[in-house]
Amino acid sequence: MLTLSPLPDSPRILAIAGGSCSGKSTLAAYLRDYVGAEICRLVRQDDYYHDIRERGGSPMVNFDIPEALDFDLLRENLLAFKRNEPVALPNYDFTTHQRRTPSEPRNPRPLIIVEGILLLAQAELRDVFDHSVFMRCAPELRLSRRLERDTTERGRSRDDVLRQFHDQVEPAHQSFVSPSQIHADLVIDQTQYISNMTRVVESVVALVNAGA
Repeated sequence: MLTLSPLPDSPRILAIAGGSCSGKSTLAAYLRDYVGAEICRLVRQDDYYHDIRERGGSPMVNFDIPEALDFDLLRENLLAFKRNEPVALPNYDFTTHQRRTPSEPRNPRPLIIVEGILLLAQAELRDVFDHSVFMRCAPELRLSRRLERDTTERGRSRDDVLRQFHDQVEPAHQSFVSPSQIHADLVIDQTQYISNMTRVVESVVALVNAGA
């Protein structure tokens, strides 16, 4: 088993980006468990969607474009962690499109793992990350996973999920998400991810160790 080298006093931030349902959350959770939950803090880009109440009750037009997210707040929170300050992370509810009461302030940990589709498409965030990974996954597989997730976890109809994927998710992926992989330190193909998750995680640990 490859272990994480001792990290500096200031937390290091690892970004995991990639398309919707490409496996980002699974990799982040597996990595946390592999190196030890006590030294990792997970941050989700999805919790930084703008609250519907900030829009006067109007529904979000498109969840897959940069304007849908409060990247200024995400940058502020990540920089606070780097300064070893506690952060009350936001908590977004996809059923009401509102932010719940923020979490109690969370202390930083040596490794901050932040995951989300648009992370590497934001220049203002890229200079905050110490390491970055991009998950590359075929659209057919991402769609099948999204259908399963949104119909079972978010109460969406199959037709609605298909419409959103073809009208918004995939066009935004081609415009913003896929091009951002050029900024990644490590690109992980889905065939690698599916065939040997442990090897993938070890490659990410090696990446972090190299910059420690």
